[in-house]
Amino acid sequence: MPMATNIYSYRAKELGGRVVSGQIQADDMNRAADLLREKRMIILELAPGKTKQKGFSLLKKKSIPIKQFAVFCRQMATMTKAGVTIMSSISAIAAQSENPLLAETLADVGKELETGKTFSEACYKHKDLFPNIFTSMVEAGETSGALDDVLERMADYFENQAEIQQKVKSATTYPSFIGVTAVVIVIVLMMTVIPTFTSMFADMGQELPGITKFLMAISSFMQNYFYILIPALIVGIILVKKWAGTTKGRHAIQRFSLKVPKFGTIFKNSAIARFCQSLSILVASGVPMITALEIVARVVNNVEYSSAILHARKGVSEGLTLSQGLGVSPHFTPLVLHMLKVGEEAGALDEMLGKVADFYEDEVKYTVDRLSSIIEPIMILMLAGIVGVILAAVMLPMFSMGEGIL
Repeated sequence: MPMATNIYSYRAKELGGRVVSGQIQADDMNRAADLLREKRMIILELAPGKTKQKGFSLLKKKSIPIKQFAVFCRQMATMTKAGVTIMSSISAIAAQSENPLLAETLADVGKELETGKTFSEACYKHKDLFPNIFTSMVEAGETSGALDDVLERMADYFENQAEIQQKVKSATTYPSFIGVTAVVIVIVLMMTVIPTFTSMFADMGQELPGITKFLMAISSFMQNYFYILIPALIVGIILVKKWAGTTKGRHAIQRFSLKVPKFGTIFKNSAIARFCQSLSILVASGVPMITALEIVARVVNNVEYSSAILHARKGVSEGLTLSQGLGVSPHFTPLVLHMLKVGEEAGALDEMLGKVADFYEDEVKYTVDRLSSIIEPIMILMLAGIVGVILAAVMLPMFSMGEGIL
């Protein structure tokens, strides 16, 4: 398979002591490290990066949803096990696919197969759409002659990842919806309801409670500077989105996600489960450990875990065991390290990785379900509290006016 130049993000210390960050192009992680050392830099952090895109668009780049990719893998596994050729399977799936991008991509893969290329080589041409772990696993399956088994493992893997992704998404969607609803309600009340009462309270000529004065001041500010606030908000959202699309921004968000109370546990366990499950499949399929670790570093989708895995990869290449290489990282729990050590000693690392992955996947699902049941009533109470404060600010002066009349 032809090698392609990849992008790696780094943070390194120069001879003068200055810490610098940037990106470097190299065929693989080892070559990237060698290039940095040739520049006489001390590597502090090295992780897979993304190519910088020219311009900026609010639209997401084209991709195949993981759930649809899981369906594709399942269809391929079923058809190859039934004795259908890869060429015929690809043609059949492309013809019935409801995703235009997937259908177009599979049609091109079919053309590549007609020229004599292997399935893995044809998929590698579309590496932006086909996950790295998929192309590597297909290549391993072609080499071992067990492509149907590999495709079935890939189907199980992506179906499981889709389920976890959906659960995490469901846990964050509801709080986001309630938060946006709360902001909209506050803006509507401040822009329409409070100004009406402001005029009425001014005619009363009596002293107003502090909370009422505070809300009236905010309402007045929003009315006077509304034409500035809305554009500023839109520009702010665009700038944040643009920053989040950069390597530095993406890494910062990934680091922050691990520190968010409760949700950080979900992201940590999800990363560990993805690492164990991916590595288990790769090792079981005969992919060399060094190659497998580099692939998994891209799959975990978190710079902290990616850096730890690549550091362990370096240790493994120098003669350490995987558990020893990961032991220096604070992100892998003692349970994971112990289970890996047991698997290494028993010569069943792939099986042990699979069991650890199952455990942490169950933890993610349990935590998400528990958080969902707790967050919903809390968010409703918060929304009720915000509305209650605004109502209190409006009603208190009216009660005072009623007492004055009596």
